[in-house]
Amino acid sequence: MDLSLIAALPPDPTPLETILSYVWIIGSVAAGLGFVVFVHELGHFLVAKACGVKCEKFYVGFDWFPIKKIGPFTIPHSLFKKQWGETVYGIGILPLGGYVKMLGQDDDPRNAEIEAERSKVLKEGTAAEGLTPGTTVEKEYVLDPRSYQAKSVPARMAIISAGVIMNLIFGVLLGTLAYAIGVPETPAIIGGTSPGSPAWEKLMPGMRAIRFGESGDTYEFHRFDDIRRRVVFTGADKEMKILFRDLDGKETLQSLKPSGRALKEADFPSLGFYGPNGRKLVADKELLPPIEQIEDRDLVVKMNGIELEQDQEKFDPRVSAILAQNPSGPLKLTLERAEKAANGSVKKDAPKKRIEVVVPERGKKTIGVYMKIGPVVALRENSPAAKAGMQIGDVIEQIDGKPIGNPLSLSQRLIPKSPSAPPYAVVVSRKAGGKTVTKELLVAAVPPEQSVLDGFTFGGPTAIESMGVAYDVTNRVAGVEPGTPAEAEGLQPGDVVKAVRFIPVDKVARSKEWEKFRDNKYFDAANPLDDTTWGWTRVHFYLQTLADPKTKIELTIDRQGKEVIATMLPMESTTFFEEDRGLTFYGIKVEHQASGFGDAFSLGFREVKERLGDVATTLFKLVGGGIHPKHLSGPIGIMHAAGTFANNGFPMLLLFLTMLSANLAIINFLPIPVLDGGHMLFLAAEGVRRKPVSPFIQNWLSIGGLAFLLSLMLFATAMDVQRWFQ
Repeated sequence: MDLSLIAALPPDPTPLETILSYVWIIGSVAAGLGFVVFVHELGHFLVAKACGVKCEKFYVGFDWFPIKKIGPFTIPHSLFKKQWGETVYGIGILPLGGYVKMLGQDDDPRNAEIEAERSKVLKEGTAAEGLTPGTTVEKEYVLDPRSYQAKSVPARMAIISAGVIMNLIFGVLLGTLAYAIGVPETPAIIGGTSPGSPAWEKLMPGMRAIRFGESGDTYEFHRFDDIRRRVVFTGADKEMKILFRDLDGKETLQSLKPSGRALKEADFPSLGFYGPNGRKLVADKELLPPIEQIEDRDLVVKMNGIELEQDQEKFDPRVSAILAQNPSGPLKLTLERAEKAANGSVKKDAPKKRIEVVVPERGKKTIGVYMKIGPVVALRENSPAAKAGMQIGDVIEQIDGKPIGNPLSLSQRLIPKSPSAPPYAVVVSRKAGGKTVTKELLVAAVPPEQSVLDGFTFGGPTAIESMGVAYDVTNRVAGVEPGTPAEAEGLQPGDVVKAVRFIPVDKVARSKEWEKFRDNKYFDAANPLDDTTWGWTRVHFYLQTLADPKTKIELTIDRQGKEVIATMLPMESTTFFEEDRGLTFYGIKVEHQASGFGDAFSLGFREVKERLGDVATTLFKLVGGGIHPKHLSGPIGIMHAAGTFANNGFPMLLLFLTMLSANLAIINFLPIPVLDGGHMLFLAAEGVRRKPVSPFIQNWLSIGGLAFLLSLMLFATAMDVQRWFQ
């Protein structure tokens, strides 16, 4: 799961702002994609002209459409066309690419014979003029010297490769322009980790990733996405060495291997960390606590009287630590905002003012049932639990002589009041010599440094952060709290929850947050639970993310072999609280602006080089099975991604076009007939054999290549549609 999707949205824009935003996005995306196609075809066109080839058409988009007429209306094949000299320039109605039509060349194998005839001219000296009456001469036809087929193999190779080369050149220029303007980037800082993940075991919030790989690797992380990308491309079965720098400036080389659970969840490797949030609040009224004083992008400068980092774009791990250490009771915030003018506008140099607000505690949604704790699955390095001798596979039975209670709330209940607090007496059961034995451990505790946010225990283990131990939570009921929906429904210890379904009472009244988190397979049918990918922690996660208070939860229970259905309306807990209290922060974005043209060009070149590597690695892993084909995107996905980039500003759109140029360069040069790479393959064969490949073979290979590409596009489009509805 991409946990960045959990971030809330800013307040709803006005209708005019929405219309203008869509106009900007659609217009800029269309212009940008059209420009990339134009540049590619321009490369073919210019080199063809330089080689003396007659270019009959230059089109962005295809002037072909399967439907000729709708009723009395004829569908135009071109949105625009104009002949200038010997070439017709136009914009086709089908926006799936473009083409340059040269004399003697056609990508459609069905037109090969017709095109071959069109490109022939009568050989000089074979005309019948001046001959004696009755004398006959056989006419001889040769290739038109201005036809594509009449040119030498090196010349045709230059024409074919020019499109890709042009894309690479302009990709660098677009990247250069983006960095000259300034690109907003999320720094390569660890904002937090998911309990039990490889990152949770070794990393702490605030650590910055410096470099990937063994010593001597010169690749440096500039953005948070650089880390995620390299992790995915490295693979799920390889240990990764990443150099980190902590808040004190100390550098350590950490060995991390992707989590198997994360691979089951998202089908791609993950180390279990997420990016850094800043201290600017998102004023989403559906998520924020009921505090009217909070406005969008208010800057938190103090929490409970503790002065935070002065630089508003610098990550401060104390925000997470304060939330983790104070889950209940009032939380005092000091907010800073720019003063507004009489018309409500804010000037760039407007004076700042501070206000004090108190954020109340916020109980988690619950049905009043808690599950049996599962075995320990991970221990943080040098943590109190590891030092006390706790082991993977241990099951925590008691703490200070008391039963566990709700294992999900242990992290909140075991927060030490001071560094000198006495250690906890923890009784664990473990298997030894074929027997189960119990052992008492004295486990110290330290103030937690990060919140156990539900969004990052999604379907996986949870943790006692103060001890540094992560464990599973089973689906077997351990206890029922009095006065709760679970007690009213008669749930009992020993019940096993086999499946869960969420039922909206009022489908019309669904909030936008409901729709944002909603997934058909989780809410429209009963889903079987297990102890890994669809465990009780995920049920708990969905309970918290449902903004619609009228949503019921239906449990299918196995009670000693008998199936029981229990339907309940969740309530707000008075003993288990949301660590974030509903406060949502914008992620950190730092503008990366080049110091000069040389720096901008270097960054643009690096961008193209890295994106080329990404595409090549993706293709290799698709063939080798390292990446599932369902992650492919077609035209819908490309348009959606382009719109997302465009919505984040012009420099980000330029970077997307840089990435698209790199994609087009490699994809179009694959050795598949009908692509430029396929033409290069035929030309290489012709150069070696000293004669063209048989037209029959070329035609059938081209038909096969075209069928493969169309099938791939249909599959990718189907994946786009599936993601759209999910």
